[in-house]
Amino acid sequence: MKPIYVYLFVLTTLLLAGCENAKQADTSTDAKAALEATRDKLHNLATHSYRYVSFWDNRFASSTYSDSARVRYSYLPDSQFGFGFHTIDESFETLYDGQDKLAIDHEKRKVVRLTAGEIGQDSAYFDNLMAFHNAPKALPALSAFRYVADTMIAGDRLFVYAITSFNPTDYDSSKLVNTTREYFIHPERQEVTRIRKSTHIDYDTVQIIDYSFSAYTFSDEPHVFGPNDRQRSLGYRELSEAADDEERLSGLVKSGDQLNRSDYPDINGTTQDLYGKPGQETIVMFSFIGCGGCEYAMREMKKKEFALRDGVRLVYSSPVDQPEALEKYFNKKEFPFEGFGKDSRMNDNFKVAAFPTFVQINAEGRVEQVIGGYDQEVEDIIFE
Repeated sequence: MKPIYVYLFVLTTLLLAGCENAKQADTSTDAKAALEATRDKLHNLATHSYRYVSFWDNRFASSTYSDSARVRYSYLPDSQFGFGFHTIDESFETLYDGQDKLAIDHEKRKVVRLTAGEIGQDSAYFDNLMAFHNAPKALPALSAFRYVADTMIAGDRLFVYAITSFNPTDYDSSKLVNTTREYFIHPERQEVTRIRKSTHIDYDTVQIIDYSFSAYTFSDEPHVFGPNDRQRSLGYRELSEAADDEERLSGLVKSGDQLNRSDYPDINGTTQDLYGKPGQETIVMFSFIGCGGCEYAMREMKKKEFALRDGVRLVYSSPVDQPEALEKYFNKKEFPFEGFGKDSRMNDNFKVAAFPTFVQINAEGRVEQVIGGYDQEVEDIIFE
C-alpha cells in the first residue's frame, strides 16, 4: 500500500472520529477546554518563549531541510505592529524591538539594520519569516478546525486539531492542492507541542513540514527588547540593508567579465572545463534543490525535452547540494547534462546571489549574459 493511501486512510478515520468530537467540543469537552486555555496563555500573557525544531521533507524536489532556534515573543502595544521578538540559532539572530529589525550574523560579525520606515512599506513583512512559518501564537479558534481527536505520543495524551483546505494549483486549475495543518496540544501543560503541515496534489504527497516545540516559559510582563538581548554582538559592524546589498552584490559575476578559471570537479569527481572548446558556448544554471523558481525552470526545460541549440552546452551548479543528492535529483528530473555540487566551490568565483541564475559563457571564457530567473530570453539562448 502506498504511503499516501495509508495517510488518507488515517485521515479519513480521524475525520470520522473528529466530527463527533467537534460536536461534543461545542459544550464542555476536555478538547475544547485545552484549546481555550492554551489560546488564553498565548494571547493574553504578554510574553512567551520556546525552542522549536523543524524538519522539511520536500518530496516534490527530493530534498530535506531542518533548522532550530529559540524564540521570545512579546506583545508591545506601543510598537509599530504591536509585538517584538528575538530568535536565536547557532550562528544567526533576528531581533525586532517593535521598530527596527536587526539581522545579526555571528559568522560574518555584522548587524544589518532595517528601519521601522522600511518595514512599514510592507504590512505582511513578517508573515513568511522562518520562525513564524508555523507559530504557536497563531493557534486558531475551535470553529476553524475540521476535526478534533485525541492521541498518545511518547506516553503523553495529546489533543490534535486539524484544518484542511483545497485550492487549485498555480500551474493547472484542474488540480487541487490539499493542505492539512495539525496542532498538537498537551492538555495538562496547555502548550502547543507540535504543528504538522502536509501538502498533497492529487494522490501525491509533495511536502511535509514538522515543527516541534519545547522549553516554554510564560510571563505576564512585556519584554522590552534592547541592548541586553544582544550583548554578544555589540562590537559588530553595522550596515543598512541597502549598504549590505551593495556590498553583497559588488562581487557578483556580470556581463563582460573575463573568467580566470575554467576547471571544476563535477558530481562524479571528474574535472571538467567550462569553456575552451572552439564554437561552443556554455550556459551555467546556478540553482539548488527545493528552490521554487528553480523547480519551475527545470519543469519548463523538461517540457522542451532539453533539446539544446547547436553549439550550446548546459550545466547545472549548486552551491549548497552534495553530489549524492544531485545525482538522485538529476535522475528524477531526467536532467541529462553535467552537474556540479557544493564541493566544486564554483560559486566562490561567480558569487551568484539569486536562484535560478543563468550565466552564458563564450569559448574564450568571457561572460556574455547573466539572466536572473527563467523566461523567454533564457529559452531563446538555450533551446532550438
